[in-house]
Amino acid sequence: METLLSPPGYGGSFCHYRYSLAMTTNATTHERESADADTVNAAVESLAAGDIGKAESLLSGVIANTPSEYVNCEENNEAISIKFWDQAEFVHYVMWHKQQGLANKGINWIGNAYPRAHYYMGFICVKRKQFDRAIAFLDRGQALEPTNPKFAVEKALALVHTGRKDEALALYDQVTEIGPHVSAHDLAVARRGRGFVLIEMDNFDGAETAFLSSLELEPNSEVALNELQYIHHLRQGGAATFTEAVPCAGPNISQCAACGSQFDKGVVVSVNGIPVGICRRCERKLTKKWWQFWR
Repeated sequence: METLLSPPGYGGSFCHYRYSLAMTTNATTHERESADADTVNAAVESLAAGDIGKAESLLSGVIANTPSEYVNCEENNEAISIKFWDQAEFVHYVMWHKQQGLANKGINWIGNAYPRAHYYMGFICVKRKQFDRAIAFLDRGQALEPTNPKFAVEKALALVHTGRKDEALALYDQVTEIGPHVSAHDLAVARRGRGFVLIEMDNFDGAETAFLSSLELEPNSEVALNELQYIHHLRQGGAATFTEAVPCAGPNISQCAACGSQFDKGVVVSVNGIPVGICRRCERKLTKKWWQFWR
């Protein structure tokens, strides 16, 4: 199964879209979440370094601060303020609105702590094979941020491990099209997840279709290409094995931050010291140079 570990997000401005940590009617609440978001970033760094115990301790403290009433998006006459996870999510949201002709308001990026904390705690529980505990954290995280497909994908992984394959398949099938909160990469991951489940259900034709459709979005996905070879292996009477993709522990500059596709020709810039890649196709769609976006 495929699980993704995203690095901490960094922000900036995109044309007239502004990066903001406290564009809100309740500054104290968002200042607290901004601080907790930094703690989640530290937890993700600990996960990337293999220190799961430290990550769990940090995430537990953040989860304890989760407010009883949580709002992930605020909007007024001038701007929309959203608690994005990382710069790739922010860039996708902005570009999607621009492509839909909806770029009539500023879009502010404010710190996201509590949904992310629940997600990464669920991620840790899956790694520890505490699947029921993982599902509980992921359900709570999804309730905080219903539009984010990452919760459904990770929960589906936990369900497969507990033998609930039909339920897992239903979750992958919920991620069906690109939208403001679903990138091409999110959709490709869901299609690959569907393929994994169908292999486990001995539905090789369906699995092959799922992986091929994921390659329409990410043509160079080694995961999909390897699984297609594995399906061929099974059809030839080969022995079944269980494979799991290794999580990504850091930023991948060969993956476009705007569309999620792999590329070998484009530009790479530094955002707060973190390398960010953008493919040639997406670069041509934009109206300003990259160094202007992230001031």
